[in-house]
Amino acid sequence: MDETVQQLRQLLKLAADLRGFAAEASYPDYARKLLAAAAELEIRAEILSGQRSEPADSQTAALYRSIDIRI
Repeated sequence: MDETVQQLRQLLKLAADLRGFAAEASYPDYARKLLAAAAELEIRAEILSGQRSEPADSQTAALYRSIDIRI
């Protein structure tokens, strides 16, 4: 249980950091990518916490595909 809570905190902290970086980004496309990554992390945190279920079918799963956040 403690490990899951720690993972949730780390995911949400990283998402907040990414949103902060997006606010400071000089290129709109870069900011969009950072915001998309933050949103994906927040969704993952919701799934991990049990507030959201994982996508069941392939059409819904496409909405939650992983993204490349190499910086």
